[in-house]
Amino acid sequence: MNLYALSDEISRLHPEASALVGAPQVEVLASLAWYLRQLDSQASLALIEEAEYLITSGSLPEDQSRVVRSRLLLTQAEIAALTRDFELAEQLLLAARAGFVLQADVTGEGDSYLVESVLALEQGDMKRALSASQSALSRFEQGCELLRILLAQAWHIYLLAFSEPERARKDLMLLVSTNELKHPALAALIAATQAELLFTTEVARSAVLYSQASELAQKAGLIRLAIMAACNAGVALQKLGDFDAAATSYDWAVTRARKTEWPLMIAFSLMRFGELLRHLNRLEQSQQVLEESLQGLIASNHGIHTAIAQAELGTTLLLRGLPKQAAAYFDTAIALYRAAGSRGNLAEHLISQARALSAAGEPMAALMAIDEARQLIIELSSDTLHIDLRVALAEIYARHELPYSFEIAAPNLVLHFLEEALIVGNGLQGWQAPATLLLSLAEAWSAVQQGKKAFEYAKKAIAADRRERNKQAENWATLMQVRHETERAKADAIHHQQMASASLETSQTLKLLAKVGQEITADLNFKNVCQSLQRHLGSLLGAADICIWLITAKSGELELSYCVEGGVAISPTLSPNENKLRNAVLCIGQRDELVCESDVSATSSQANLFGPLIIADRALGVIAIQSTNAGAYGERERLIFRSLCAYGAIALDNAYAHDQLQKTQDQLELALKELEETSLTDPLTGLKNRRFLIQNIENDVALCIRHYQLNPNDKNRIPKDADLLMFLVDLDHFKQINDKYGHAAGDAVLVQIRERLQQVFRDTDYLIRWGGEEFLIVARATSREIAADLAERVRLVVADKNFLLDGDLLIRQTCSVGYACFPFVTAHPRAVSWQEVIDIADIALYAVKHSGRNGWVGLSAEEHAWPELLLCTLKNDPKGAILNNELKLATNKTPQLVIDALTKKQSIN
Repeated sequence: MNLYALSDEISRLHPEASALVGAPQVEVLASLAWYLRQLDSQASLALIEEAEYLITSGSLPEDQSRVVRSRLLLTQAEIAALTRDFELAEQLLLAARAGFVLQADVTGEGDSYLVESVLALEQGDMKRALSASQSALSRFEQGCELLRILLAQAWHIYLLAFSEPERARKDLMLLVSTNELKHPALAALIAATQAELLFTTEVARSAVLYSQASELAQKAGLIRLAIMAACNAGVALQKLGDFDAAATSYDWAVTRARKTEWPLMIAFSLMRFGELLRHLNRLEQSQQVLEESLQGLIASNHGIHTAIAQAELGTTLLLRGLPKQAAAYFDTAIALYRAAGSRGNLAEHLISQARALSAAGEPMAALMAIDEARQLIIELSSDTLHIDLRVALAEIYARHELPYSFEIAAPNLVLHFLEEALIVGNGLQGWQAPATLLLSLAEAWSAVQQGKKAFEYAKKAIAADRRERNKQAENWATLMQVRHETERAKADAIHHQQMASASLETSQTLKLLAKVGQEITADLNFKNVCQSLQRHLGSLLGAADICIWLITAKSGELELSYCVEGGVAISPTLSPNENKLRNAVLCIGQRDELVCESDVSATSSQANLFGPLIIADRALGVIAIQSTNAGAYGERERLIFRSLCAYGAIALDNAYAHDQLQKTQDQLELALKELEETSLTDPLTGLKNRRFLIQNIENDVALCIRHYQLNPNDKNRIPKDADLLMFLVDLDHFKQINDKYGHAAGDAVLVQIRERLQQVFRDTDYLIRWGGEEFLIVARATSREIAADLAERVRLVVADKNFLLDGDLLIRQTCSVGYACFPFVTAHPRAVSWQEVIDIADIALYAVKHSGRNGWVGLSAEEHAWPELLLCTLKNDPKGAILNNELKLATNKTPQLVIDALTKKQSIN
């Protein structure tokens, strides 16, 4: 049983649940309930009830029933957590985990920790959520289930993105670089993590990634993540000013959340939607939506989510001119923030409370809230809140005449605090005064008859407004670009899928045509051949009618020999249609297929396809088929039709049977070969891809191992060219080329890299585009003694000659090379797989990239090294392996720098 299931798997299980009986039925019901726990919680609970009834009825043996019951309890626990019945969820979770532990089911135990992580998130306990996800990963690693391990890693990194973004960024890079599995759940978690990490720096890309995460999560059945990601996509789109797209995202989230009946998801999506309505100045609707959001959380009046909802509603009420009601909501929010220890939110909303109290005619209470906020801001070192606090003070003193005991240089307190806000902001790196602050300063100086200063600030306000509008336009452009890139990536993925599908379809068609050809040519009876042609043309091409004309020996003219229309055989003595006969004559005269479609104005559309029956230069006759669908006969259909015409001709003239069969098969096999070649080639560089390597390297590995195993005690008898040398080449600072010159320039460099690598390596070596700007070269049948020389040649061929970009622009580019040789331990050639050798080359690449780049590092084993121990030491203590003479280091860098880099990698791991 997997963690999540796609729609195909769920669709397959539904009929099985009804068709099966006994133990198999119970297991299918339990699987379905587990897979539907987020997709349709109510349906999942109904399936659990049915499974429990069958278990109670004795449909399962006792030991098997304990396993299934544990899974059912865990499913109920997650649903209870999502419906915020936390006490029940905790009880069910403990009972389920106890069952898994009793059965020594580490996979089930790991699943229980992932459910605990969801429960902790619903309770607002991020620390517990992180701990639970780490425990899940530990259990999955014990069970050696790769997909679950990757999903647990991705989930843990996703949670880290909210609390430790730098650590999350490093862990995510490692996960993405080492993972080749493509599963929607995994892709959704990766996209959501990337979106969160980019939210503050690349909001447009974050918006697109969050939207992708939501779509992928829906496919995988991760509905909670899908709703959260859709809401976060809406926040990013709102920040970009794309309010229509934000509203669409929120609308989907609200609709899907209501369907789940999960209180937190409903409240969260409504809260985001209410915030958007407030931004659009639809304050009354915003109040209604936020009140509904708060109502969903009020039953459990604790936690950060309730506090945020209270504060959002307070903000809307304040803008509606209802300061007393707003202050009451801010009071509740502040109390909840204090209880949760959320000091940043507390400081922000103390300022909001001060504004509400001031507007409600309670200036002294407002100043007390400001004083508490000021103290928190100082403790938190939150410079941006310092600015907002001073703006709020200016608003308070503008509204009330209050005594003060401090000296001011400005004409009044309003200007004093606004000028202070500007001074604080100007002291922040990258801060630019917003138009609203500058306009407030212009109005305040104008009010004290300082026209010159007011005019200066007014001009600055206009410039700031223009800058903000330009920034919004820039954000829009970035969003459009990211969307374009995303759609292009999707189109490429669809294209590759179509190619793979076409390759499979061609292969299947080849096999089928071979069988059809055997059937047709095995029978020399004319009627049987015609009936066989009719049957296969109908099944392969959907032909409703078929006519066969043969050239008579006496007259040399076409004569109808076989005809079926609408499933009814027509006597050859009755001519079917004069138009068909004329087209048949035209077809045999042209000796080529002829497609005739009905006019657009015809009452019923149809298409006719005529094919000549020809052997060598001798024409035998014509086959015609008809479809009721206009445009039914494309290139693929004509190719199949041409094949069947050839088989038909062979059946009528057996002397040419083998020749025609071979030609037809050769043509289709060529198409298959071309498609296969395309699927094994990187479209940009023309180099081979990973799939090509996986298909071809095993023979090289087997030959290499054979050389070493045949001569285990006599090294002199081992050929010098018995090794496989594996080089990983990475272009240094390649991202800077894309950022500075554009992706077209980056593509040009990648293409030229292919040409330079071909200068170093032989045509028989494998040159693979490994991913992005990284290349893998497998030098086949080569001595490991020349590995260092080859690495240096690669470095030089990249670094010594500038790369030519469009417009005759020349740039310099360097690369880093890491290499290792197979077999890694020559005394034990099978002990370290070729994939692990590539991983070792990757460690070497890491070392050179963290030793100044533009160089190479090679790692090889000493002859006396023990493989299993060396692999473990290499990953955990490479420095120790080198110093203990278990591992040899070759490099053009300072060895100590490389060893330090390897030590750094160990500490990161």
